[in-house]
Amino acid sequence: MLVAWGLRAPVWWRIIHLIFMPLVVLARGLEFPAGFWLGGFIFLLLVFWRTDTSRVPLYLTNRQSCRALLTLLPAKACRVVDLGCGDGGLLRFLARARPDCLFVGVEHAPLTWAWARLRAFGFHNIRVRRESIWTHSLAAYDLVYVFLSPVPMGRLWAKAREEMAPDACLVSNSFPVSGQEPLSVIDVDDRRRTRLFVYAKHSSEP
Repeated sequence: MLVAWGLRAPVWWRIIHLIFMPLVVLARGLEFPAGFWLGGFIFLLLVFWRTDTSRVPLYLTNRQSCRALLTLLPAKACRVVDLGCGDGGLLRFLARARPDCLFVGVEHAPLTWAWARLRAFGFHNIRVRRESIWTHSLAAYDLVYVFLSPVPMGRLWAKAREEMAPDACLVSNSFPVSGQEPLSVIDVDDRRRTRLFVYAKHSSEP
């Protein structure tokens, strides 16, 4: 916890580090059946899937960021994709606000995808795909939204530059593309001081 504090990690990470070992000691003293731990592992796997290889945890877009993203949508009907849509909360928010637009979510974790698809039932303008973000084409979208991690941003930007339409844009929540100058940066009025980095396909190195 002290190391996390020294590295200025978010408060919630400090709390996790603080309580982790006491919880391990407590759990060792409880006589849970072996199936309990297996069930917990399977549940976490279905929710997060292969975070060990993707290096992308489950980040959920808060309501303030949803509102900020809504202001970036063009006035005309458009198509938006959320790569790594999680529980689909952003899709539902935007779909209610802009019924004239189509919102597509791409999620690879089985349980998270199933929940997002179930919650999208009844929305005529939401599609939720269980697919890798690396195999889903970006050619048909006016706006591509991501909330991933710093690790895949370089590869994602290369994919976006290759596949996005000339007038499309990429919006990254919290994590900028290294070495690329954003078209604009939106400061979100929330407690974690979220920033949305907006990139156009023609963005170039500064």
